[in-house]
Amino acid sequence: MIIVTVVPGIEGEIDRATGCINWQGSKLKNGYGRKWIEGKTVLVHRVVLESKIPGFLDSGHFACHTCDNPSCINPAHLVVGTASENTGQMMERDRKTPRRKSIPGIGILSIAQLREIQTKYLCGAVKNHLAKEYGVQHETITKILQTNIPANFTTVLPNFLGEIQDSGCIIFQGAKDGSGYGRYFKNGKFKSVTRAVLAEKLGSELPTSMDACHTCDNPNCINPEHLWAGTRTQNLLDASKKGRTQGKSHPLSNAKLDWEKVREIRQKLAAGERVKDVAQEYSVGRHTIHCIKYHVTWKEAGEEVPIPRMGGHLDRKLTFAQAIEIRERIQAGESIGKMAREFGVSRNIISDIKKNVTYRGK
Repeated sequence: MIIVTVVPGIEGEIDRATGCINWQGSKLKNGYGRKWIEGKTVLVHRVVLESKIPGFLDSGHFACHTCDNPSCINPAHLVVGTASENTGQMMERDRKTPRRKSIPGIGILSIAQLREIQTKYLCGAVKNHLAKEYGVQHETITKILQTNIPANFTTVLPNFLGEIQDSGCIIFQGAKDGSGYGRYFKNGKFKSVTRAVLAEKLGSELPTSMDACHTCDNPNCINPEHLWAGTRTQNLLDASKKGRTQGKSHPLSNAKLDWEKVREIRQKLAAGERVKDVAQEYSVGRHTIHCIKYHVTWKEAGEEVPIPRMGGHLDRKLTFAQAIEIRERIQAGESIGKMAREFGVSRNIISDIKKNVTYRGK
């Protein structure tokens, strides 16, 4: 994974095959990246184009993609266009993908059955007979016969419409949530499409303690072969290993920090500044700074850093024997400041030892 900075505060992952720089943060249902800036949500690719063409944001024009990839924020792939030009390009490149409502009968019949109906009609079958055979209205049969069903469309059990991609992903063609995961309405509630597909694959409902995880890392995908059941911990670990955790392996949409600030923070901590003071300076929590210091979050590309034991540090300046000695001496009445000077560490480290925040592993 190669993460590059497009403009200050906006970074993306390079796709070597296409040249796209894919935004890794929050996205709208249609795939366009979004970011919270100065109290409002803005489209990331429009912000990028503004850096390329000053005054663009106030012009009322569209930011069009030459690559037809809505998540791309590569300035070289963005051009200015009017609404009519954008629509013209969409129609010319056949980017207007039919959705569930544009294919009649899809809620009752599968794509295979719809193609069967069209084939039988061409072979001489009567509409009324087809309507009776498939249990739908005569009007629905008429609409099915008038519909052009894309060759790469399929139905995934239990009857969800999807578009097959070259990557093997099957992209759900219905409603999605803000993160891109498919959802459907049943019994008065919105439910997860991926969980329903995985339940069908496994033959039983997923317990609430289990997640429907993707091997392809594509939230839109409903290919059963790309789904597996894992605990929440397994899902989070998988996301962390693949660099998909927001604000951790790499900065995403709403992260307050970027790599430049993170490296500054580590330098300041290495120079002896307190976690508390650094957290206040960068307007983040102490836990955030603690995780940055010990490389639990914001790992460099390819960096292998072991997870510290509970209450432990990766770069201990003291042994456990020294920590036990410190606790005993503090309990006997010696001051934190004296211990810090004697052992050559900060008062904060001695305070954490006193409170059993650190050095609890033995």
